[in-house]
Parts: sequence; C-alpha cells; structure tokens
Amino acid sequence: MGLLKKAILIPFLLLLIASCHRLPAPPANLAQDWGEQKTFDYQGVKINYYEAGQGPPVILLHGFGACAYTWRFLIPPLAAANRVFTIDLKGHGFSDKPEDGRYAVSDQAGMVAAFIRDRHLEDVVLIGNSMGGAVALMTYFQLRKETPAPIKALVLIDSAGYPQKLPWFIRMARWPWLSALGSKLLSPRFLTGMALRKCFYNREKITDEAIDTYAYYGGLPGAAEAVRQTAMQIVPANMADMIAQYKTVQVPTLIIWGQEDQVVPLEVGRNFKRDIPAAELVILPRCGHIPQEEEPLQTRSLIQDFLKKHE
Repeated sequence: MGLLKKAILIPFLLLLIASCHRLPAPPANLAQDWGEQKTFDYQGVKINYYEAGQGPPVILLHGFGACAYTWRFLIPPLAAANRVFTIDLKGHGFSDKPEDGRYAVSDQAGMVAAFIRDRHLEDVVLIGNSMGGAVALMTYFQLRKETPAPIKALVLIDSAGYPQKLPWFIRMARWPWLSALGSKLLSPRFLTGMALRKCFYNREKITDEAIDTYAYYGGLPGAAEAVRQTAMQIVPANMADMIAQYKTVQVPTLIIWGQEDQVVPLEVGRNFKRDIPAAELVILPRCGHIPQEEEPLQTRSLIQDFLKKHE
C-alpha cells in the first residue's frame, strides 16, 4: 500500500475505532458541591438546576454546549454568602431536550425570567458566560419593567452579543450533514477536546475529567439535536435592536474577559464597555473564553468583590 493511502487510511481507521468507545458517566459525587439538584417545570419542559447557600440570589448561566459543570469552581465559594442557582439551560446538561425548535436566546431568557418569577426572587445578580451572557442580558430586558424590577446587577463573562464570526464548532453544528458525518467519524471525546482547545488559552489546564464530562453530557439522548437547534438560532434575528438597548441598561455591570479569547474576541468586550453605561471591564491576561474554568481564582475574586460592592 502506498504511503499516501496509508497516511489517509490509518487516521481514518483510528477515528472509527475511537467513535465506538462508550462514554463513562461522570463520577457520582461530581455535583456534590453544587447544592441540591432540583427541577423547574417550564411550559412542560423540565429544567434541571442546583441550589446552594443562603443570602442574596445569584443565577449562573452557562454557554453554548456547556452545562452547570462549567461553574464547579465558583459555586462553593459564592454559596458561602449567596443563594446560588446554577441552571442547565434548555437542551443542555440534564434539562429536557424537546424537538420543539425553541432554542433561541430569547427562548432561554423567557425560561430564566419564568424561573425568577416562579421562585419570587428579588435583587438577583445574573452571571452569564458566552451565550449565557446574552441570555442574562435578554432576561434583564424582559424583566426590567416589572415592579419591583428583580435584576440588581449583571456579570458578563466573555459574553456573546455583537455580530462576529462564529467558531468552527457552532458552524459545524449548524450543518446537519456535516454534524452527522463528524459524529460518525469522530468520537464525542475527540470533538469535545477540540472544542475545549479552542476555548482555552493554556491548554495544559484542560483535564481528562473535563473532556470526559462534557462529552458525556453531549452524548445524552437528544443533546445533538438540541445543540444543532441552538446553533441555528444563536444569532438573534433582532440583534441590532438588542444592541441598541445596551445603552439603556440601568444596573451595575461587571464585564470579565479573557485577553486571548478566540471564540468571542476581546473587541466584543470593549464594545460592551462602550455601550453599557458605567460598566466595568476587567481583562484577564493569558486567559481564553472560559475564565471561570481557566482562571477560577481570579474570576471568583472579581465576582465576590463586585457582589460585596453592590450588596
């Protein structure tokens, strides 16, 4: 067999073998520090969340394709002084994944707004990473006219919210044939590792546990279609109108950004700082798209200081 054929065939066979590997479930005690696991019924869809601590309420909202696991380093310290709700967005983590085509940012924000109303929460601080930041902003816009307005402050961590080139893993998810081909040829663990390498600046901080855990959640029944639907709807149809509203934000806003973010570039963070009145932007050097995982101590400290400042 020629060298060229071998060079093509061997990696192909290795990928086929890898795709047959079964994914282990996360350790049984993985979520033990996240609080009590509960569900919230939203229009017949069961939303999984964790509740920990007592005090002023904080809601943590993850990004595209992620889940509550992304906040694992922040939940225990924040719960020492706050009532922390960590939500698996619809279609993610252990939340239901209905094939209803309602996975837009506005749909997720509607769910979070309903959660806040149902729990009668007041003086809420919304903390969102990536897509979760866009959900936090839209939740604020949906609730700010209520009396009393329940949202007290916002923390946006490498948040989506302006036009940009989508990262490869979102573009791939938007094409059914490409996503199906990739899932057949490449193992979920391989794809997960590739996505995390795009999100981290210091790739040595990507652990086997993180790859295995995200791959497990991504392999749950219905997850692939939910991710595809989310990718298809991730850019709001009314983005220009949404951006115009940033100048009307009237709550304290902390913006945290990884300087080396290759998913949502720093320029977006600077745009938020420009458009949101009195917003504070903190840039973390040598950090990528997920500061709460790559630089958890710095991220935690910034959030705790912000929460104390606005008690």
